[in-house]
Amino acid sequence: MTIRKKIKNILTNEDLTIKGLAENLSQKKGTKINPDSISQKLLRDSIKYKDVEEILDILGYDIVFVKRKNL
Repeated sequence: MTIRKKIKNILTNEDLTIKGLAENLSQKKGTKINPDSISQKLLRDSIKYKDVEEILDILGYDIVFVKRKNL
């Protein structure tokens, strides 16, 4: 699953739109975040790790790295 689909699923689960996410990010960062810029980064799969961290922080999620078990 792509990061786009994962973030979209989380937004759906949290009953939040890209516009609402952009508003929350704008408040946190103190600068205007355009919803279209978030959508385009997700669509082009060009979103930075730092941006994903900020988005997930706003949504109340953490990124977790887990070592795979060898079969």
